[in-house]
Amino acid sequence: MTELLKSRLIRYIAKHLDRELILSIDDAIRTAYAKANARVQEDIKNTSQTRPRAQLRRYYIDDALAGALAKGKPSVQQTVPRGEHYIVICSGNITLSHIELHGNSRARRAKHRALLTKKNAILEPVTLDLFKEAPPKFDDALHVVAVVLHPAPEVQNQSEPGEIFITVPYTDWTGYHLEIPIQKLLMEYETETEHDPSLKDEAWPTLKDDLQREENTSKRN
Repeated sequence: MTELLKSRLIRYIAKHLDRELILSIDDAIRTAYAKANARVQEDIKNTSQTRPRAQLRRYYIDDALAGALAKGKPSVQQTVPRGEHYIVICSGNITLSHIELHGNSRARRAKHRALLTKKNAILEPVTLDLFKEAPPKFDDALHVVAVVLHPAPEVQNQSEPGEIFITVPYTDWTGYHLEIPIQKLLMEYETETEHDPSLKDEAWPTLKDDLQREENTSKRN
């Protein structure tokens, strides 16, 4: 993706995800990490803290994101088959979820992740056999994922994430159309008046068409 298109996509995300919402997400994740680490240090004295800490991180983050956020419409969705849940936040023309990963690891296959990232098929070259049936109507939106990287096991400080990225993943999760640290995205709100007028938010169909055109050109080359 060219830097110009990347800038336009970042501005589009910033337009539809309110700054207070991004701040709330960042705070929720960091608070959950600190809380999970403190809990296992208090309760787990004689065995490994790694697995219970990872589980607590996930559930604390889910609970925080499903709660009172500044803006957005969080909802708790059940996985299929039932037994677990995931959090989805809708804001403007964007649907946001989160995932936690270790280092450069990829997301494990899950039906709910595959369903959500179908939205981003509109940014990818058309492949007629990509779906066995037509994608649902909500695919004309954009799916954004907060990717939380766990600190490496050897890192002494386990009370905060290694990094938090705001991403637009490929439908197959092999990479990202966009990957930007959450702190860098927050800077976009602070410098909004300094942007070139050509980078201002525009209608989604126009940006979508330009992104599709570049993807198809890249594929041919």
